[in-house]
Amino acid sequence: MTTPMTTMPLDRTTAPSPTEPRPYHFPHITRTTLPNGLRILVAENHNAPLVSLRALVRSGADHDVAAKAGLAAIVADMLDEGAGERDAIRIAEDVGILGGSLGTGADWDASYISLDVLSRNTEASLAIFGDVTARPTLPAEELERVRAERLNDLLQQRNEPSAIAGKRFASLLYGTGAYGNSVGGNPDSVARITLDDVKAFYEQHYIPNHSSVVVSGAIAPAEAIELVTRTLGDWQSRPEPARPTVAPRPIDASRIYIIDRPQAVQSEIRVGHVGVARTTEDYFALSVMNAIFGGVFNSRINLNLRERHGYTYGARSQFAFRRQAGPFVVAAPVRNEVTTESVSEMLSELRRIRTGDIEDRELDDTKSYLMGVFPATVQTASDIASRLVDMELYGLPEDYFDRYRENIAAIGKDDITRVANKYLDPDRVLIVIVGNATQIREPLGQLGFPMHEMDIDGNGIA
Repeated sequence: MTTPMTTMPLDRTTAPSPTEPRPYHFPHITRTTLPNGLRILVAENHNAPLVSLRALVRSGADHDVAAKAGLAAIVADMLDEGAGERDAIRIAEDVGILGGSLGTGADWDASYISLDVLSRNTEASLAIFGDVTARPTLPAEELERVRAERLNDLLQQRNEPSAIAGKRFASLLYGTGAYGNSVGGNPDSVARITLDDVKAFYEQHYIPNHSSVVVSGAIAPAEAIELVTRTLGDWQSRPEPARPTVAPRPIDASRIYIIDRPQAVQSEIRVGHVGVARTTEDYFALSVMNAIFGGVFNSRINLNLRERHGYTYGARSQFAFRRQAGPFVVAAPVRNEVTTESVSEMLSELRRIRTGDIEDRELDDTKSYLMGVFPATVQTASDIASRLVDMELYGLPEDYFDRYRENIAAIGKDDITRVANKYLDPDRVLIVIVGNATQIREPLGQLGFPMHEMDIDGNGIA
């Protein structure tokens, strides 16, 4: 006779303790530099029969001038409108036949070309990738179509309070220089861009000694380097362009800027000031601090405004880490009638995190989350390629991603307090609000800050 086994009842009153993180090792990186100055990085990874190609050009919208804002993005959009012997339709058809996905674009610091494809089609794909990167035809008729699409996007953004708030915050913080314009430009600046502008920007900035190519996935480093050399080895180098200097406007005291939207039932709020460059030695401490403050769903600012007060569906904060000091901003859409209270709570939370009032569980949970999600961001060939682009753009050390979780784990309460006091200044912030001025103007006056009104283009209203 067999004695029945007895099992202990499950204790469902407490969550199970987290296990130790699995070891993670970033793929080995093979580097080389071609005679024309093009840097090549290869990370071999056979998790899937895929290869990801990335070209990084170290010029983006930071090189745009106010009168031609949006130029870097327009140039990037033009790259796949014709290249080598292919027109736009032929490029799309050939990439589709190869099972690939081609993309181009620009952000504040750089311009990019990406191509993800089945590994067996790498050689044929690299021929297209090389043409788009180094031999675009930049046809005049396609510029007009790209311009029309951009103008349509900008027209739509004029009706989006979130887009309006972001643009006005950036322009107030940085003026009309680098980081102060919109990456996509504005209707007037985009209308001014000519084909000569596009060609001149390309000639000046898309050069091999100002660029890197990343190859990630199921391909041997020697093969990848040979294919890139064959495709881009004759790309002609030229003098590198100087990087513009970001010059944020000083904030001597907190100020409120209202952009009136008479029909709005919500206020889009932006509160912040200049932040810090991506290369800061305090990156990991700032990442943990911001996650506690407003970078994840259960952060302080979201629990305060959403869960405790019911002012919003979501509030967040972010350090926009760029090559030069990007903005730090707290953002939330809230009901018009609680706009003043929401701004007050944001400032209160900024002050509180500087006091050292941090619970052990709060810090541990935040670090566990950041360490836990990290491996999911470096799984695919595309993920790894994106990380290598970051490594190149920001000059990160070779072991950066191997030590990522270790660096997060090392952050303590004192680090949080130190960087909060060093990089956050709740007494000198820009407060930008897109909402119904009639409803929010008088209550906001109770905060005691100087108040200004402007239209959606940033023009002051008397």
